[in-house]
Amino acid sequence: MAQHRSLNLAALACVACLSFAGAALAQSPPAPVRVGEAVVFTLSTEAQGKPAKERAARATAAIAGVLEQPDAGEVRVQRSGESALVLVGNTAIVELTVADATAAGEASLDAFANERANTLGRALTSERKRSRIAETVFSCSLVVFFALIAFYLIKRLASLADRARAWLDEHGDRSLAVSVKSIELVRPAVVKSSAVIALGLAKWVGQFGIFYAWLLVVLSLFETTRGYTERLTGFVLSPLSLLVGRTLASLPVLVVAGFAALAVFVLVRFTGLFLGSVARRETHLGWLPADLAAPASVVLRMAIVVAALAYAAPVVTGSSDDALARTGTIVLWALGIAATPLLATGLFGAAILFDRRLGVGDHVRIRGECGRITGINLLELRLASATGSEWRVPHLLLLFSALERLGPSPRVSVELSAGRALAPVRVLEQLVAAGNGCGRDAAAEIVEVERDDVRYRLTATLASLGERGALLRAALEALASHTSSAATSSAPTSSAPMPTAPKPAAARPE
Repeated sequence: MAQHRSLNLAALACVACLSFAGAALAQSPPAPVRVGEAVVFTLSTEAQGKPAKERAARATAAIAGVLEQPDAGEVRVQRSGESALVLVGNTAIVELTVADATAAGEASLDAFANERANTLGRALTSERKRSRIAETVFSCSLVVFFALIAFYLIKRLASLADRARAWLDEHGDRSLAVSVKSIELVRPAVVKSSAVIALGLAKWVGQFGIFYAWLLVVLSLFETTRGYTERLTGFVLSPLSLLVGRTLASLPVLVVAGFAALAVFVLVRFTGLFLGSVARRETHLGWLPADLAAPASVVLRMAIVVAALAYAAPVVTGSSDDALARTGTIVLWALGIAATPLLATGLFGAAILFDRRLGVGDHVRIRGECGRITGINLLELRLASATGSEWRVPHLLLLFSALERLGPSPRVSVELSAGRALAPVRVLEQLVAAGNGCGRDAAAEIVEVERDDVRYRLTATLASLGERGALLRAALEALASHTSSAATSSAPTSSAPMPTAPKPAAARPE
């Protein structure tokens, strides 16, 4: 019996030890459940074979996932048997048991779960607010930082463009010639001006690209403006992507068209240089005089460009309805409509120029004004007046005004008035002698007889219009000498009227 009692006591001691150990294992050290850096509640018991530390870690991870969602839902409690599940929307956070309530000193599991749910809801609201404030402050800092970077890049791009412009101004006239061996295809001035224009466009496009990138980044930083980023991207980049796609699709045609345009440009440039050398008399052509080389160059180069647009473009593109072919047709119509007066002037000038109807050095009269032809081109006549000024008369004016060709030696007429007491026959003889002294083929006539005077006209062929003054002076001197001799011969007769001195009436070219 004594031995049996000792065995029972030992068994009871073992059971007590096991119970104490189980209680120690069931209530482990408290593990915090955190929302961000704040502790909302703690777990100190195990449930479903999971220790408190693992349960708290799972709950903290679930809360972190909920915080990443913009609208996770409300915090609620779902009771299930002897446990209560705390959820945020449809996301399970932690499952609370009666042991958790007992360890926390709560008699009711429902009250314990609701109190923990309310605490979690307040912590989530506070953490979301704090996160929004921190995100806004950080986004504003990024806006300022990226603005500084964009401003630096814009200024740097402008500085590089100014340096390139300075280099073009200093070296462009010497270093930018495009030539093949001894043939200068493009003058340095043309390349320089094209480079300046391209540099200005590149500067503005680069600065706009920097500003556009900064604007996209700024709009994407804030929740309220993030939708405008997609609209702005679609508004700007979608047309560019379509343009790039179409360009790549038509790249072979563009390459062939580029080579064709280069060939036409070289041909036009060579034609201009060759006919320019003919105009400078460096090259002699039996069928083209030097004075016709410059207008022929203009006509031939225009014909090459128009023919290339109208006929070569469909061959290059392989279609008569291609853009280049339509461009050629549009250019032809535009040139035909806009340049109708110019073409009419050029055609009329070509008829005058190549038919040799007028020549340099001839004297002509247009609308009562006389001048000597100093130059003829496809568009105008260049006349030198008697006063030394230069007139430029468009050929189109000759369609509405008569042109009188006076020849290399113009016929010039001057009119004078003399008293009726002078013998007309002697006056005419004196005027003809004066006219032949200044020129040739002189002729004199009476224009009008007035009450006291007689108007005479003297016409002579002179070497130039500049000798008209000499003709008028000679006529005045002839009349003055005849007047003085007539006065001397009539001096004894006191009743005879005294002859009057000659008065020049007018002088005009015939």
